[in-house]
Amino acid sequence: MKNKYLSTSLGLYINYFVHGMALIIIAQNIDFLSEKWNTDNAGAAAVVSSFGIGKIIAVFFSGKISDKFGRKLSVVLGIIFYLLFLVGVLWSPNTTAAYLFGISAGIANSFLDTGTYPALMEAFPKKSGPANIIVKAFIQAAQFLLPLIISFLILQKLWYGWSFILIIAILVVNLIFIATRKFPALESSVIEKVPNAVEDNKKGRFHFSLEELCLISFGFVAQTLLYVLSQWIPKYGSEVVKMSDAASRVLVSYESIGAIICVIITFTLGNRGIKSVYFLMIYTFIAGIISMVLWAFPSPFVCIPGSFLLGYFSAGGLIQLGLTLLAEKSSRGKGYVTSLYTIAEGIAVFTIPLLAASISRVSISGIFLLNSLVAFLGCALILTVFIRGKRFSRKQTVNINEQTA
Repeated sequence: MKNKYLSTSLGLYINYFVHGMALIIIAQNIDFLSEKWNTDNAGAAAVVSSFGIGKIIAVFFSGKISDKFGRKLSVVLGIIFYLLFLVGVLWSPNTTAAYLFGISAGIANSFLDTGTYPALMEAFPKKSGPANIIVKAFIQAAQFLLPLIISFLILQKLWYGWSFILIIAILVVNLIFIATRKFPALESSVIEKVPNAVEDNKKGRFHFSLEELCLISFGFVAQTLLYVLSQWIPKYGSEVVKMSDAASRVLVSYESIGAIICVIITFTLGNRGIKSVYFLMIYTFIAGIISMVLWAFPSPFVCIPGSFLLGYFSAGGLIQLGLTLLAEKSSRGKGYVTSLYTIAEGIAVFTIPLLAASISRVSISGIFLLNSLVAFLGCALILTVFIRGKRFSRKQTVNINEQTA
């Protein structure tokens, strides 16, 4: 039977197509914006840290709004705040104004997350992992196209602002479309006790298992890996490897191709029963190795395949897979756990741009050493979840055997 929420999911995925462009639009236009705002590239790049402030502010109410008033309202608010960000940054005469409007982008992202991911889990309850990872395909498709669009604008000597206008137009059309779509009823999102949850929820709302803490913290890791790759790989190419401006921008497109291929493969294997925890462990470990290679051996021969491979292993759905695994391991409300996960993402979005901007004044390649360390941290967090999950499974088996003996 055809799923009645297919058109709704399409509108949700289009929002993340726009989100993918919004994540890198400052980095892709950084030379124009830094000149307009009378600052250097590091100063313009630091504006992105305002996204984190917005995410942290919004998570205190976005999840509650989503769980209480519905996913649709949360998604609509996300679109409205993204429109405010795009119009505001395009208008901003300096970094102070841009920073303030950047906060609205973080708020938008939080509302989209707490509305979209729970809606997809509820619309496709038996395929929540694959449904969520498709979000990443739309993000990466956007990040593949935007550098090409901006390169075209530059070659044609057209105003950089057209890239903003294009995204605004897509959002306005999709806002109208989403407003006419039907979302899963909130009754279908009653908190269920997950059979394989590691801990009972009897311990109270504010008591978290080690697995929950590890997976919430993984939001910081996944967001950091995504940020470093999407924001700094172009500058790594132009400043460290000495590639041309156009060639360095296209590195983001190579990264997007890798990420899209990862989404396809992960989606296929996930449908065949491979668990998210295995993908997360393998992907973060290899992402750490590749980041270390980029730091140690900066050259075009390493940079181009490195962008593709890092796109595959660090931008191919880590955020979505981590959130899906958290929802599986926790018996709390989907909007609520998404909010907690988003807090960790918000901390990364606020702190990592400032830290990376400081590192870039010494060595841009050093940012990828930081990326490597964060990736290995992520691998350790998921490994902890995996080991404790195995122990819990063995304990359950022993208890069942004792009861049947």
